[in-house]
Amino acid sequence: MTLEELQTELAEINRLVSNLQTSAVLEKYYAENVVMIEGDGTVTSGKAACRQGREIFFKDMLVESRQSQFISQDVAVSADQDYDFVVVSNWYNDFTIKVGDQLIENKSNQLSIGFWKDGLVVKESYNYPVMSIRQ
Repeated sequence: MTLEELQTELAEINRLVSNLQTSAVLEKYYAENVVMIEGDGTVTSGKAACRQGREIFFKDMLVESRQSQFISQDVAVSADQDYDFVVVSNWYNDFTIKVGDQLIENKSNQLSIGFWKDGLVVKESYNYPVMSIRQ
């Protein structure tokens, strides 16, 4: 994959994510052995486990999504030979989730760092405000 090809793929990914079509992105652009690291440090390994996590979030937790706005993105050729490219993306999200009996309003930026190899994301980490939930 060339840098130009990656830029084309990223434009499509950003369009899909803006429309909350993250499942389509996961299926097309993520490796079967992908590793995702959440803002609280939770590590999920494998596309099937990541798919399950997204389903829980969108079906069981998300009450309302008001905005998912792409802000900026930087792409670099990876210095680490385990990866071809590193992509840093900044999104603004405004949504309400339900955890237990609590409704939580979230308005925040989310930074993601995606590591690409052979045209697919093989590792991605997320940085966003982590909310403490008291029961």
